[in-house]
Amino acid sequence: MRNNYPPYKERVPLKYARSMLQVAEAQGYSGEKLLRSLELPINPLAPNADLETLIDGRYYSQIYRRVMWLLQDESFGLGLDQRMPAGSFRMLCLFIIHCETLEQALRRAAEFINFCRTLTDVPNTHKRPIERLGDGTAFYRFPDNSDLVGNNNGDSATTIAHSMAIWRRFCQWLIGKPLELISVHLQADGPERSEYFHQLFGCEIHFGSEHNAFHLAEYCLDCPLIHTEESLRKFLRNAPYHLLVSQEDDDSSLLSQMKRIVGSDLSHEFPSVVVMAEQLNMSVRTLRRRLKDLDTTYQRFKDELRQEHATRWLNQPELKVNAVSALLGFDEPSAFHRSFKKWTGMTPGEYRASRQPHINNTKS
Repeated sequence: MRNNYPPYKERVPLKYARSMLQVAEAQGYSGEKLLRSLELPINPLAPNADLETLIDGRYYSQIYRRVMWLLQDESFGLGLDQRMPAGSFRMLCLFIIHCETLEQALRRAAEFINFCRTLTDVPNTHKRPIERLGDGTAFYRFPDNSDLVGNNNGDSATTIAHSMAIWRRFCQWLIGKPLELISVHLQADGPERSEYFHQLFGCEIHFGSEHNAFHLAEYCLDCPLIHTEESLRKFLRNAPYHLLVSQEDDDSSLLSQMKRIVGSDLSHEFPSVVVMAEQLNMSVRTLRRRLKDLDTTYQRFKDELRQEHATRWLNQPELKVNAVSALLGFDEPSAFHRSFKKWTGMTPGEYRASRQPHINNTKS
C-alpha cells in the first residue's frame, strides 16, 4: 500500500533537524556542507535559530536520509549507543512480517534487537516488553534512556518520545488501524512546555516514570498483521518519511475524511469523484491535485481501501472468501480473486493460509 500522507505539511521542531546534523558532525562531516547540498530553505545550524520553530517534516526527512546514507546508520538520528547498519530495519521487518498478531510481532522484534545488541556487547533491553494488566489494558516497555541515547547531550525527553512515536506509527502500519494509547510514560523529567508531547501522542503524558512505555488498550495486541512481503517492499521503498513525521491517525487528513465519507460498508457503490469532491467542499480539480500531492489517485484510493478491508476480513476465519468478496462490493468472486492477487501477489485463499496456517483452506 502507498503511504497515506496528510494533505497539509506535517511539521516537526527545528531542533530535530539540528540534532540530525550534529550526529553527522560528530562523525567528522560538515553540517553546513550537507545543508548546501540539499538546497533547503532552512538552516537549523544558524546561531540564532529558534529550536522550537516547527518546520516542514519533508525537510527533516531529506536531512535524515542524507545523514543515514553518510553514516550507514539506521538509528533514526537518535544518537544511539549502538549503530544500526544500513539494512537492519529491513531485516527486522522481514523477521516479523509473517507474525499473526501485533503482540507476537513486538515480542519477535524485541528478540531481534536483543540479538543484534549481543553482537556488539551491548546489554540487552528489557526482557519483558509486554505486560497484560488484566483490566483490558497493557504496558509495552521501551529500553531505558541510558540504552537509547547514552551520552547524547540533547533533550532526552523529546528524543525518546520521537523514537516511541516512530515505533507507534510502524505498529499502526502493521495492523492497519490506530494504536489506541491510554497514556505515555517517559523516564525523563518533564520540560517547561509539554504541548508538543500531547500533540505527538494525543493522550496523557507521565514524566519521571520508572520506564519508557505505552499504556495501551489490550485489544491492540491481538490485532492481526495485515501486510505481506509485497506491501512491505512498497513500505520500505518510501521510508522513512511516513515513520518520522506523518500523522496517519489524524482525523483531519484528506484520506481519513474520504474514508469516513465512504464508510465501513463497501458493498455499495463507491461515490464518484464528483460526489466525493462535493462532500469535501472542493472542486474535482482540487481533489485530484491534492491526491497527486499524496502520490495517489482516486482509483488507487478505492483499490487500497478495498485491500485494507479485504486483508482485515480475511483474518476472520468465520467469513468465507465469497462472503468477503460480497462485502467488498464485487459482483463476481473471480473478480475479487484477480484484484486481490494484483494487490498482494497471492489469492485470497493463499493469503488466509499464510496468515492463519491452522485454518483448513477447504472452509474458504
